[in-house]
Amino acid sequence: MSKLIQFQKMMARLHKENDQDPERDWLLAHLKQTASEAAVTQAKKLTHSELEILTQLAQAGAAVPFKQLQAHSDLSQGMLSRYIQRLAKNKLVEKFHTPENQKAVVLRVTALGQSVGSLHYQLHQKQQRNYEAVLANYSEAELEKISTFIDQMIEAREKL
Repeated sequence: MSKLIQFQKMMARLHKENDQDPERDWLLAHLKQTASEAAVTQAKKLTHSELEILTQLAQAGAAVPFKQLQAHSDLSQGMLSRYIQRLAKNKLVEKFHTPENQKAVVLRVTALGQSVGSLHYQLHQKQQRNYEAVLANYSEAELEKISTFIDQMIEAREKL
């Protein structure tokens, strides 16, 4: 088998170029065990960005000003606003204003949003442990070589 075909097969396995999504499957399976059917139904509809927002709000442990959330997000203000609107509509996040500042929007995760966000956080913690276990099998020099290889493949892809 040529090196290119071997690489393409590896990338297809890495990206699962089909309808499988092990992260979503894990999240839904664990939600079914610990949360209501409403949480499972809501989680099925969420994008990864919405899950990330819920996770940030769930981990905050308190209400978070929209501007603070935006400062820690890679999303544009408009995109973040749209996601927040959708999360609020689905009763995963509450939007409100404080008496001190009626202009500023403050966000609080609901109980339903808390369960989804907390579980998504657990998923990422599990993934991180799994990745660290794999990385422990390689020396710094080997990881540097792998990093160089990936950078070169990205460069080759961008030269279209």
